[in-house]
Amino acid sequence: MKIIDAHSHIDFMTHREQMDVVGTVCCTVDEFQWEVLLDMVKHSDKIYPAFGIHPWYIKFLDDGFESRLENLLKTNSSFMVGEIGLDKYKPDMDKQIAVFEKQFDLAVKLHRTIFIHCVGAWDKILHILKQYKQSELPIVVMHSYNGNEQITKELLNYDNIMFSFNKIDEHYGISRIQQIPTNKILVETDGKRDIILSGLINEISHIKQDNNIAEQIYNNTLQIING
Repeated sequence: MKIIDAHSHIDFMTHREQMDVVGTVCCTVDEFQWEVLLDMVKHSDKIYPAFGIHPWYIKFLDDGFESRLENLLKTNSSFMVGEIGLDKYKPDMDKQIAVFEKQFDLAVKLHRTIFIHCVGAWDKILHILKQYKQSELPIVVMHSYNGNEQITKELLNYDNIMFSFNKIDEHYGISRIQQIPTNKILVETDGKRDIILSGLINEISHIKQDNNIAEQIYNNTLQIING
């Protein structure tokens, strides 16, 4: 089994910790981490970087961040955008939306894979998605996905939206996995050391009754990395 962790952070590179993991997608949460991740990438070809501002950290944001992010992304066509998003339970939703839209629009403009954090704000994410033609959108990864059946149905209308999981919750997890096609499923740790990706894949394989799902998920992850 070969696995690429589809979403982690700078303090946990899964490929160094788990035997079956051969690479790690690493997302930043604030501008300070951009330089740290750039340095990490210089020393490893198994780290796939994504640069962005997480909604929890917008209070630390300096003006002009979007032009600095654009300049950074233009230095390497493989750089992705993330972790960005919206969180209903954190302050200043208007600013969250403004920061998210600037980053999302930049990712669309440069056609870079996007990693989205969404908590309780699916209505707003869906509204923003509808501002774009499907043909304009790059790959969009719904990280740590927890949408309900109706939200999943709406998101499945987009060919280039993928769904990343770090657990299968006991209430809706099984039905969520059943609803999503195997060619749209990814696995991640989100930087949590107690998540064993091989075990998670085995759970998904059991739900899907698909013995080849590990290879499919690996190929799905290559797809998001290659854009």
